[in-house]
Amino acid sequence: TAITAGNAHTCGLTTDGAAYCWGNGWDGQLGNGSNIDISLVPTPVAGGLTFTAISAGADHTCGLSPAGAAYCWGHGGHGRLGTGDTAYHLVPEPVAGGFTFTDITAEADHTCGLTPAGEAYCWGRGQNGKLGSGDTDNRLVPTPVAGGLTFTAISAGRAHSCGLTSSGAAYCWGNGEY
Repeated sequence: TAITAGNAHTCGLTTDGAAYCWGNGWDGQLGNGSNIDISLVPTPVAGGLTFTAISAGADHTCGLSPAGAAYCWGHGGHGRLGTGDTAYHLVPEPVAGGFTFTDITAEADHTCGLTPAGEAYCWGRGQNGKLGSGDTDNRLVPTPVAGGLTFTAISAGRAHSCGLTSSGAAYCWGNGEY
């Protein structure tokens, strides 16, 4: 029902919400409990969780449970998993804070999510201000995007992030070089 491509791995969801990943698993981004293999075929993500959404970053992957809980796995550098640390997690780990999200987006070294109220939160590497927190600090847990706006969709890019409001206005933050 869904597919997402990261830097060198791909993940998909079956009709019953089971997650499968394949490709480069060196950083644990396949979620199968290993970081030493390359999977040439779809391999089930460990833990028996089901997901309604999935998003692959460069070296990590995140998914949303049917209840809206966020889980991430893979390379935890800069806090991109939102688990409160920078460790590698080889299986899905809950994102800190107990938030409920309706949308999640992972990119190179940061992740963002939207709450049911449309509040945007981002975590990971803050370089270029791509977390929207008003500074360039790394965040190990979800941190609100500044400005008080609410969004209906969010997307993380390599060096920036963007959100769409209910009126259709787009707002972006981070590196505006290009």
